[in-house]
Amino acid sequence: MKRVLFLLLVLLGFAPFAGAQDTKNQDPAFEPAPLVVWNREITVFRAPLGNLTPEQRLSNALSKIADVEDFELYEDIRGERTSLGDLKTVSFMIGDEHLFAVVETDLDPTTGETLDSLTKTIISRLEEVRDAKREQRSVTVILKGVGVAIAATAAFLGLLWFLRFLGRKLRRYMVQRTSKLKQLKVRNFDFRPMMLQAIRRVIVMIGWGVALFAGYVWIVTVLGQFPYTAPWGHALGERLRTLTAGLLQSFVDALPGVIMVIVIFALTRWVARLADNLFRQLEHTKDDDSWLGSDTARASRRIVVVLVWIFGITIAYPYIPGSESPAFKGISVFVGLVLSLGSTGLVNQVMSGFVVLYSGAVRTGEYAKVGDTEGVIQDIGLLSTKVLTPRREYVTVPNAVLIAKETLNYSRIEENEQRTELSTKVTIGYDTPWRQVHAMLLLATERTPGIRKKPEPRVIQTALSDFYAEYELRFVPSDVAKKGVILSDLHQRIQDTFNEFEVQIMSPNFRSQPEEPVLTPKDKWFLAPSEPEGDKKGGGKKA
Repeated sequence: MKRVLFLLLVLLGFAPFAGAQDTKNQDPAFEPAPLVVWNREITVFRAPLGNLTPEQRLSNALSKIADVEDFELYEDIRGERTSLGDLKTVSFMIGDEHLFAVVETDLDPTTGETLDSLTKTIISRLEEVRDAKREQRSVTVILKGVGVAIAATAAFLGLLWFLRFLGRKLRRYMVQRTSKLKQLKVRNFDFRPMMLQAIRRVIVMIGWGVALFAGYVWIVTVLGQFPYTAPWGHALGERLRTLTAGLLQSFVDALPGVIMVIVIFALTRWVARLADNLFRQLEHTKDDDSWLGSDTARASRRIVVVLVWIFGITIAYPYIPGSESPAFKGISVFVGLVLSLGSTGLVNQVMSGFVVLYSGAVRTGEYAKVGDTEGVIQDIGLLSTKVLTPRREYVTVPNAVLIAKETLNYSRIEENEQRTELSTKVTIGYDTPWRQVHAMLLLATERTPGIRKKPEPRVIQTALSDFYAEYELRFVPSDVAKKGVILSDLHQRIQDTFNEFEVQIMSPNFRSQPEEPVLTPKDKWFLAPSEPEGDKKGGGKKA
């Protein structure tokens, strides 16, 4: 009787199917229609049956299942095998009520399932839905679910309160501990506020992470207490378990690589410290004949330490977890692109820095003229050289500029008697004996502090012009860094000395001899603070 009813339903609903339509191969024009009852997937209709599309078959099945009476929930669920021609079908029934049918074309070709295995699966899922509907009508099950949900909610809210309380305590404790760390304060820089801010951010992030994890568990627990929402809870719980298992498995897989990275880091750090200590000893040596000067040792220390770390990172990179991932490869490509675009000028500066450092043209503390900048060399780096001018200007000269221009080093000493000389020029008329001019210039140097007695100052006549002779006074300063002050003082002494002996300095140029020498009146003379009182007249008698 039941088979007759089923055949009548098939014939009435699927009359065209009995003709010539071949449904053994699924029609790709139709989308699969999953049958979901009470949040549980029962099966998937993948192919049309007669003039019914998968969507229409789904609608009919949902309508039949919704019409099942409450008393029928206690009936057995079974699947009956039938066939229409060479097409095998299975009709699923609860008691005497027909629910839906599946055919061979509904099988998933990717899993290799058979009609028998699909039948067992569908029956098991239908029984699960039936049992869930029964439990949903049970007052005991509902009360138990509500009780567990209330307890889980109270525990979740209590955990949130505890996390907030613990976060406050941790932040207060870290503030007290960090404020006592004097090592975080270096000169005018206090890193403790930044350290505290970073600690607070970490504590907040950990708190939020624990709270989100607890919220996830709370949702899974609450949903799992009620038959209707139990599939959602099971799905969320399964995802959480899968994620946790994946993270643990990834941690276990990455552990050997992490250990190798730690070992390489420790070895690299040890080698870098060894090189740093070695070059620091050479950096503080006072021996000028050392094969590696102070500036060169300092730069070499930085270069060697950087190279050691680059070498260590290169070796450790393959062992870093995720180094083969697309993210790491993208970062590598980005860094390489940035270095390629910006390395042209950088490489030029670095190579120029190598030339400056290892050629020894200038050293830290020396007084030199670098291009148009003159002063004391403060620091020589790979990219630039810092110069402190006599006017207290801190000038940064790129090493590429330093290499391109000439460098005058006033402080370099080869022998004790051969030092850098400074010079100044005066032009005197031919009516003044050149021997007297020499004597007056040398007398001015004797009266000027900051000029060495050994080697002795000397005067050289550099030109015989139309109206005057040109005299150049050369001398060695006691401190070349005070070059400007010494020259200024010397020029004052030269003017005073020439005025004392009534000799006119022929600058600026003139076109005819004046009737009287152009001199400073004696009542306007003044003595420099360093000039002895008796040198004024005594020096004149010597001249």
